[in-house]
Amino acid sequence: MKLKNLGILTVLFLLAILTACGNTANSSKKEEKIDLHISAAASLKDAIDEIKPLYEKKYPSTKLTFDFAGSGQIRERVTSGAPIDGVLFASESDIDKLVQAKKATSKAEFAQNTLVLIEPTSSKSKKSADLAEKLKAYQKFALGDPESVPAGKYGKETLEKLNLYDGMKDQLVLASDVRQVLSYVAAGNADAGFVYETDALISKKVSVVQSIPDDLHAPIGYYSGIVTDTEHKKNVESFMKFMRSEEAQKVLKQYGFKPGK
Repeated sequence: MKLKNLGILTVLFLLAILTACGNTANSSKKEEKIDLHISAAASLKDAIDEIKPLYEKKYPSTKLTFDFAGSGQIRERVTSGAPIDGVLFASESDIDKLVQAKKATSKAEFAQNTLVLIEPTSSKSKKSADLAEKLKAYQKFALGDPESVPAGKYGKETLEKLNLYDGMKDQLVLASDVRQVLSYVAAGNADAGFVYETDALISKKVSVVQSIPDDLHAPIGYYSGIVTDTEHKKNVESFMKFMRSEEAQKVLKQYGFKPGK
């Protein structure tokens, strides 16, 4: 009888251990978070810094990791197979190229912006109502590299429409992204530059000389996309949908962005 009771107790003890291990495993599974890597245009950084915690609070099982660069640079990284789950571009052409190459899907516009001409707040340049005359007078003009920076591409289009680009090549100081243009002008390393209105709003060291008319360049839209190779398509889809939600759009508006179409 004692042996029988001992056997029963042993079985019960083993069952308790197995149950505890099972609960621990299930608990660990529940606590495991999905880490999404999103590459975003540099001009989105401040807005994304506020949107990120809003999303993670709403979806606690997801952890968002961002890096910021020029849209062209991000496109090249995706094309070369970098571990990126989703993209947020400041250029329609960059998302279109990825979609055409079958490297991304689900293109959607979530915001728009305005190109502006800025100078250091300490600038004593002569005021001029004529944009072309104003631009020709600068000795050093900061511009995002048109090959990889959408703001630079829009800026180049503007200069070309005004028949100034070829004549100003020696005056151009090229930057790796739009925030570097802002930095150059703010530090006085360039007399002026083209940035987005949203960038100009975050610095007290620059002033907006004027907004660039929309008919001088292609429309400035911000587009999201899901990288084809991602293992977390539904999760990326959820975040991209959130970017168009009322909650995220409210943050974008605070930073000067206009809603997408």
